[in-house]
Amino acid sequence: MKKFFLSFFMAAALFSSFAEGNSIDDVRSGINGFAESLGNTLPNAALQQNVYADAWIGNFFPSAPPHFGVGAEFGVTKIDLSSLQKVTDIFGISGLNRTFILPTFTANARIGGLILPFDVGLSFMYIDLSKLRLIDGIGVKYFNVGGDLRWAILKGEGSFPKLSVGAGFYYTKGDFSFEKSGLETSLDYTTKTAFFSAQISKKFVIFTPYAGFRGIFSNSDIKWNWSVDSELAASAKYTDAITASGTHSTKFLGSFVPQVFGGFGLDISMMALTFGASWDFRNSIWAADISVRFQL
Repeated sequence: MKKFFLSFFMAAALFSSFAEGNSIDDVRSGINGFAESLGNTLPNAALQQNVYADAWIGNFFPSAPPHFGVGAEFGVTKIDLSSLQKVTDIFGISGLNRTFILPTFTANARIGGLILPFDVGLSFMYIDLSKLRLIDGIGVKYFNVGGDLRWAILKGEGSFPKLSVGAGFYYTKGDFSFEKSGLETSLDYTTKTAFFSAQISKKFVIFTPYAGFRGIFSNSDIKWNWSVDSELAASAKYTDAITASGTHSTKFLGSFVPQVFGGFGLDISMMALTFGASWDFRNSIWAADISVRFQL
């Protein structure tokens, strides 16, 4: 009987020591959680581009002058790093913030419709900050291209505001990486984002406030890999696999995200400044932008 209880308590102690440790499943769970967070963020970053305060910029033809705009935009979007932070905690790596602000820099253009009351916008962006490790060992590579079409229901004549409905599509591809203290992880992503929108605006001399709603559908395919060097694994008393890879995907069906957006524009001669923000209240993700453009 004494041998039985001794064996029982030894087995219990051994099981407890394993239970208190961290396994490859904990790492996979953390990175998959971050991949999901990244997949939720990318559509918000893409759609906070090429935002015009005017719900409709007017016709290109017939119109004197023809209505169009060309400019650049700087935006920021929140990424939740709490799941990635769980991985760094496993290996005793400190200093990673729970939130990363993803920067975007976009060239864009919009042209008014021919005869009919619509306008078409296009935007393009490519940045590669993957080697700079600007904050907490994070690197970002980001390519985005897409556009939208808006149809004016109200043209802003007289005391009426402008009101438009629209739809668009954006394609995003890039890489998000983290490298610090012997831990490396990289997520290659491709995201396709489709949306419909409604926007209202009203101009007061040079000041144009606006507000709108977007319904977003997206599909993200994310491939991730990670590795930890043997020295860090040993110091963390981590004895499981020191490298792994995986995938995370979301589909259009079931991915619907409601988003509100708004801000204001300032028209100074032929220059237009726009200050805007958006809120994805399904995933609690905010984004903001400032744009400057030549606009008629």
